[in-house]
Amino acid sequence: MRLMTRADLDGLTCAILLQEVESIDAIDFAHPKDVQDGRIAIDGNDILANLPYDARAGMWFDHHMSQEEEAFGSTVKGAYDIAPSAARVIANYYKSPKFERFAELLEATDRLDAALLTREDIVDPKGWILVGYTLDPRTGLGAFKSYFKHLMELAKSMPVEQVLADPEVSVHVERLRAEESAFKALLETKSRLDGNVVITDMRGEKHPPSGNRFLVYTLFPTANVSVRIADGHDGSYASIQVGHSILNRTCKTSIGDLLSEYGGGGHEGAGTAQPATPDVERVLAEIVTMLKRNG
Repeated sequence: MRLMTRADLDGLTCAILLQEVESIDAIDFAHPKDVQDGRIAIDGNDILANLPYDARAGMWFDHHMSQEEEAFGSTVKGAYDIAPSAARVIANYYKSPKFERFAELLEATDRLDAALLTREDIVDPKGWILVGYTLDPRTGLGAFKSYFKHLMELAKSMPVEQVLADPEVSVHVERLRAEESAFKALLETKSRLDGNVVITDMRGEKHPPSGNRFLVYTLFPTANVSVRIADGHDGSYASIQVGHSILNRTCKTSIGDLLSEYGGGGHEGAGTAQPATPDVERVLAEIVTMLKRNG
């Protein structure tokens, strides 16, 4: 079967677990919006993990709040649950003893995907959390597809200390750390505080320095939610990413529910919408207004 997932730490852990219990002969990546819009060719030989529901798939595993309605009517094998990660949904579904050796990776995947992190995890990350930052496409390190597959092979058989010592992984870690100051300076330039919302506008930044997406919360500690805007790949849309602060956990808005009103989705604490370019300013203003109104 072919696995289709996202190229982040949750997708990586999903891939590792599923290869232990299913016959996976190919791994491809897709953006959630492309799956939602039916742009991806999917059939009964496909397993979707950490991606929106598609009735054409052979199996489906997900944990995003915005997919709850789809899950109730699902006719596809697999599982859906409101869980910290899609990998946790897979682990709970199969309950395989083969998964026991990946317990540390699974726990870190839960923490990173659900943003159950500490300040220390932001300013001095270690272990699988650090690995996850190097894999996160939002970090800006690029070439994530080949790196994902390389990292997957390492994580199947090595403890995290050996994974981090791998030359290719070390290069990603070193670049992340080397560009941290420049990324921090860019955040300070491109971000503004509007009530309880910190808004970061990265539109026009074609080659920004690499950096930890949670760093903004250390720079704006009074904000309880962030909104980040970036250019879409072809200029026809923008990506609006919204997340509860992990250092000031007082935001009252369900992000997944809010963004589902704009064709996006996500969790209680984070999500993404991709409005068409002509609608971006209106959608952005409405999202910020709702976040401020809810507090």
